[in-house]
Amino acid sequence: MTRPVNSEEDFLFLFFTGTDTGRAAGKASLARLDAIQDKVPAVTKESFLRQVKALTQWKGTRARLGELELPILVANGTSDVMLPAYRSYVISQEAPNAKLILYPDAGHGFLFQEIEDFVGQVTRFLA
Repeated sequence: MTRPVNSEEDFLFLFFTGTDTGRAAGKASLARLDAIQDKVPAVTKESFLRQVKALTQWKGTRARLGELELPILVANGTSDVMLPAYRSYVISQEAPNAKLILYPDAGHGFLFQEIEDFVGQVTRFLA
C-alpha cells in the first residue's frame, strides 16, 4: 500500500518463494492476472486498511478458537512472509475441528501455485 503500483518483484517476494519453482509459479500467476486485469477492480486504500484491522485483531480471535464447532480448513505455504505458517499451525491445534494443509516451497500465493491440489482439498473438505 506504500506504493501506487507494485512491481513484479514485489509480487513475487510477497506471494511466492525465491526458488526456481516458486518464481516460475509466480510468473505464471502474474500472466493469468494480466489476462484479466481489466476485469478486476483495484484494491482501495479503505479495503486495505480494513484487512490490516482484521489481521491486527488476531489475538482476540485466537482466544476463541476453542469455541468453534464447525469444521475449519486451514491452508498455508510454509514460506509465507505475510502470514507465517506457524499461525496456521496454531489455529489447527486450538480449533477442535481444524484440518491443516501446508504447501512446501510455497508462500502466501500457495493456492495459485498448487491450484489443482488446493481445489481438490477444498472440494473434499466441503463434501
